[in-house]
Amino acid sequence: MLQAPPDALDIVDGIVVRRDRNGAQGPTISLGEIAHRLAPASELLDGQSPGLSAEAFFNSDHTVFPYGGQFALVRVDAETGKVTVERLMIAYDVGRAVNPMMLDGQLVGGGIQGLGGALLEEFTYDDNGAPLAVTFADYLMPTLSETPPVDVLITEDAPSPNNPLGLKGGGEGGINAVGAVIASAIDDALGVPGAVTQLPVTPQRLKKMLRR
Repeated sequence: MLQAPPDALDIVDGIVVRRDRNGAQGPTISLGEIAHRLAPASELLDGQSPGLSAEAFFNSDHTVFPYGGQFALVRVDAETGKVTVERLMIAYDVGRAVNPMMLDGQLVGGGIQGLGGALLEEFTYDDNGAPLAVTFADYLMPTLSETPPVDVLITEDAPSPNNPLGLKGGGEGGINAVGAVIASAIDDALGVPGAVTQLPVTPQRLKKMLRR
């Protein structure tokens, strides 16, 4: 495009320039213009892949610490022992949300996965160590009917100082605290602090707590 070999060119502030211009303006072209000219079906491609790409690597020796909070509203049926999560809220500070919609989906998905572990999913074995939960009839997972509305609050108030973009992890935030907040909400519903000591809180276990 500049009618010069690659070793005669340099990139300055996103602009490709000739090394030998000696202060003169000379021909230049921006990286954006190069990418535009190398679009699919461009005659300039000459068999090469379209577009323009770059790779860079960053490594940090320091752990990045995200943080957040969760809240759950549950309803307990004393007759059947069933626990219904009516509402779940997940608040998480990620420093900087690169893709907020994707992060929202990760937090919601993690929250529902945590709900499954809190109320439904359990590996059980017989006295000989043989697994009893070998089908989805025995190993219960949350379906749409068990899924509550999930409110997600993503904040970017505290960017991490340990990387150039201020990023902090977010994908695991949805699942970490769900079991604790659901158990705490059940304790509150029963009026007995510390009543829940084992997850999942199955109807059989809840009825046992009520009898106790």
